[in-house]
Order: sequence, then C-alpha cells, then structure tokens
Amino acid sequence: MKKLILTLLIAVVALVNVQSLKADDFSDAIVKSKKKLKEAADKNDGKALLKVRGDFERILQLKKNEWLVNYYLAVCDFWMTYTLMDMTDPTKTDNKQIQKYTESALDLLNKSTDSKEDFAEAWGLKLGVQSNRWMYEPGKMNDIIAKMSEATDMCKKYDPENPRYLLIEAINTYYTPEAFGGGVDKALPMLEKSYKSFETYKPMDETYPNWGKETAAGMIALCYSKQDKKDEAKKWYDKALEINPDSGFIKNYIKSEMEKK
Repeated sequence: MKKLILTLLIAVVALVNVQSLKADDFSDAIVKSKKKLKEAADKNDGKALLKVRGDFERILQLKKNEWLVNYYLAVCDFWMTYTLMDMTDPTKTDNKQIQKYTESALDLLNKSTDSKEDFAEAWGLKLGVQSNRWMYEPGKMNDIIAKMSEATDMCKKYDPENPRYLLIEAINTYYTPEAFGGGVDKALPMLEKSYKSFETYKPMDETYPNWGKETAAGMIALCYSKQDKKDEAKKWYDKALEINPDSGFIKNYIKSEMEKK
C-alpha cells in the first residue's frame, strides 16, 4: 500500500512538473517571439514578419492561451499590411494583398475574442484592422462603421483606459477628414490621453502586449508639427526616439512628414 501511494505521489509530481515546464516553455516562447516581432516591425520588414509569424504558429501547437497567440498572429498580419502600403503614392499600394492580410487578421481576432471575450487588446486591434477595409471595400461603409463601433464599445466595456485602444482610436481620428469629425486638432488630445495611459498602464504579465508608446509620442509630434508648433513637435519627436531608437516608423515616416511641413 505504501509503495502504491509513493508511486502515485511520484506520478502526480511528475505531471505537475511537466505542466509547469509547458507553461514556462509557452511564456519563454511568447517573450522571445514578441522581441522578434518588434524588431521586424521597427524595420517594416515583411519577410521578417512572416518568419516570426511562423514562430507564433508553432507556439499555437502548445494549446495554451490560444486567444493570446491568435492575437499576436493578427498583429503580424496587421503589420504586414503596412509593408504593402505606399504612403507617398497610394496608387502603388497593393490592395489585394492588404485585403488578404486584413481578412486573415480579422479571422484570428474573432477567434481570440470568441475564446476570451473580455480580452480588450483584441477588440482594440480589431478597430485598427477594420479601418484597412476602407482601402478595398469603400462600398461597405455601413458594415465597416458597425464593426468599428462594436470594437469600440467592447473596449470601453472591458478596458476603457487601454493605451493601445486609445492610440488606434486616435490614429483613426487623425486620418479622418475634418468634415467627418476627424483631423489633427481633434486627434491631438486623444493621442495625449493615450500617451498618459502608456505611462501608468501595466500589462498582466510579460506575455501580454506592450507595444505602441513611441507611436503615440511620434503622432503627437506630428500633430504639433501640423499646428506649426515646432518646439513642441521636436520635444515629442525626441521623446519617441528615446522610447524606441530603432523605430523605423518614427525615423522614417514621422520624420519625413514633419520635414514636409
């Protein structure tokens, strides 16, 4: 009897150790892949994004927190769309490929929120991904607006101070024409609110999203530049680079837009 009890105890301990190992493997894999995802995004490197996307696909096989892994796969797809955009000449933008990655991202985000409805990060990203549809589905305005409104409502319900949701909402406002309720002046206080949230917001753990702070600072710099407030613009531009010196978005896009002004 004692031998049987001892055998059962050993089996239980072994099972717990295996589960802990899987958990540690999962966390380590997510953290490492997050780092590679940031590096690929900083360089706006499509090939690198596809490679790290493959890493997240393999993590998905661990069958742990699949809602979180699907979110990161969607981030890869969303950032892939930016590698396909030509900011200087929109006619050169590959809308078919943008549609492909946008639809993939939305499918993954739906899987994420179906598994964990209160995961506000996924709803916030949906808001950004849905905005891509304007480029290739301008005739589906009502559906796009309805889906964006749903994403906004869910973010407000589950995590209204989430800095990435606030950032995406502000960026959408920045690029919306003033005649339709957008523009620089309306976006600036929203971006400042986002940045303030980044200053205090704490992710649940190291596997959760933490991107976007330098983007908020860079967009604030761009807003001040558009308002001819050069000193404020430079201050925020420098702050953005201090947060992330490797950000191609800041060093290339934001800088070139400010120089145009």
